[in-house]
Amino acid sequence: MTTRMEDRTLITEIGLALWGPDWKDPMADALKHRQGAVSDWAQGRTPVPAGIWQELREIARLHRLKIADLDQEIVRAYDAAVVLASRDRM
Repeated sequence: MTTRMEDRTLITEIGLALWGPDWKDPMADALKHRQGAVSDWAQGRTPVPAGIWQELREIARLHRLKIADLDQEIVRAYDAAVVLASRDRM
């Protein structure tokens, strides 16, 4: 079982990783909660409900899948750029 201090640290780390420095509003939107609730969790004023952890896990999983897809696209773009650059040198 986590404490409120651990909850607030983890919720902040998740927010920063998924949405950047201004993470509270996007997290609230994604979770369909008030921004005030997210702030309360981040400040340790209220514990993060178990269901929120489950929702965040799913959101993180979806972000991971999107990033994996982007990685493949980046590799394709890199490969195409290398081919173009080698043709330009000829």
